[in-house]
Amino acid sequence: MFRKHFLKILIGFLFSAVLIYLTLRQVNFKESFELIKNANYYILIPGVLIYALTYVLRSVRYYFILSPVKKTPVLQNFPYTVLGFFMNNVIPLRLGEVIRAKVTGERLGVSRSSALGTIVIERLLDMIMFVLFFFVIMAVLPFPDFIKKTFYLCAVIFGAALAVLFLISKNETKAVSVFSKIPMPRKIKEFVVNLFSKFAGGLTILRKPKVFSAAFILTVFIWVAESVFLVITALSCGIDVSIIGGIFVVIIIGIGAIIPTAPGYIGAFEFMGVTALAALSVDKDAAFACIALYHFLQIMTIFTLGISSILKEKISFSDLFKFEKIEEQQ
Repeated sequence: MFRKHFLKILIGFLFSAVLIYLTLRQVNFKESFELIKNANYYILIPGVLIYALTYVLRSVRYYFILSPVKKTPVLQNFPYTVLGFFMNNVIPLRLGEVIRAKVTGERLGVSRSSALGTIVIERLLDMIMFVLFFFVIMAVLPFPDFIKKTFYLCAVIFGAALAVLFLISKNETKAVSVFSKIPMPRKIKEFVVNLFSKFAGGLTILRKPKVFSAAFILTVFIWVAESVFLVITALSCGIDVSIIGGIFVVIIIGIGAIIPTAPGYIGAFEFMGVTALAALSVDKDAAFACIALYHFLQIMTIFTLGISSILKEKISFSDLFKFEKIEEQQ
């Protein structure tokens, strides 16, 4: 798998290196380190707990997203939800999502491609929330035209993606029929069409307005909680950031996570975070201290939850990387 993606992985690491360089050349690292060393770590404790809570909220949200495919106890998917984020901090190219689909499918008894379809809905909800939050923030904070145009474009792209997925979900049989007409060798076509059919089955939530609304509301709480954690981290470094400003910074970091980088979004996270705080008139040395601390605490929280989940569920580390073949389980 990694040989197959070697070029992409290399490009990701190069992107990270460039973005780290662009970030560090703007700051006095010694000043930033002093700010980190003298941060108020006591007030970070509730911040970390709030951040850990977002994974409980994500697990409840995934319960709703998965429920049209299969009913499970509300928090049964918690270890596998955490696992996806944990693996994204271990391997590049967001392959943690594929591993999460694999493990979720195996442990909860659903097809892996259906699980992948539900995870696609989850990520799309996050992106749509970013755009909606931005439109709210835009009424409060002034932005250059190029930033506004970028988010207008994002709104069109994510809206179109949601519309396409909704059409596939609503017309599942027809969509599979159209997909099956694509010229391919017979054996490959049977395999691919079967995967597409099960993937489409994972989009069922789009036909369930009440269930989708519950997932949408939970998405709001998730990102507001992440923003509160950023505000608390900023406060620990002596930076006063409003909750609206915190949401703005988290959104910009989230958009930056789309960039293919090294594991843990290293480089993109720091560059986008410092840029966003600088746009709020925060000194760049203080901004880097805040974002570096925020990112480190996120990684350590995910690492702790991830390792705990792997041990609790008795998941083999070696098995996590055996995801080259998506073998469907009925």
